[in-house]
Amino acid sequence: MQYQPPVNGNLSDPDRPYVNPQPENGIEGSIPPAESIEHSMREIVNTINYYLGTVENPLPATEADLQQLRKAIQQAVTDGTSDALRRTVSATLGAGFWTTPVAATVAAGDVSFDPALGNRFTLTATEALTITPPDPMPAGGSARLELTMDAIGNHGIAWGPEFRINNGAISSEPNAVNLIHMEFSGAVIDVHITQRAEA
Repeated sequence: MQYQPPVNGNLSDPDRPYVNPQPENGIEGSIPPAESIEHSMREIVNTINYYLGTVENPLPATEADLQQLRKAIQQAVTDGTSDALRRTVSATLGAGFWTTPVAATVAAGDVSFDPALGNRFTLTATEALTITPPDPMPAGGSARLELTMDAIGNHGIAWGPEFRINNGAISSEPNAVNLIHMEFSGAVIDVHITQRAEA
């Protein structure tokens, strides 16, 4: 929705304000355009329809209930979508946690992961691997790759040039579980590696 200025006043100013009439000072009151009323109503009705509507009842907006906008906002919050109004986002994700790990991709020995899918990744090493940076590279934030050696183990793990190993090392022991913590900062990925205690 765009701001709809009055149809009178300083027409050269697209952001001209609404003013009350002051006849004693020769000031004409603002005349609202039809869009200023219609667009506001349609924005509200569309919000009500989106959050309160169903397939069976797609148009719940009614003049009999003047609490519908409040109910629509309440429903958006309940659905966990208040931070991304027309996307389905879980409340847990909205709080900063991805609860479902995503499998990293391996192609010709290169490990890649898509930051659009999450920031918790899993992978079982069954061969020598090279871990490559995500594409596109996140501007910031963190991610974790849970890298498990298979029962044979002893698979070499190499890193792309963007990675900086700050502490820890990959354990290639059979069934070892490596927790690779990554912090993104521009073109550099700082890495900290730990192992799960029971590995």
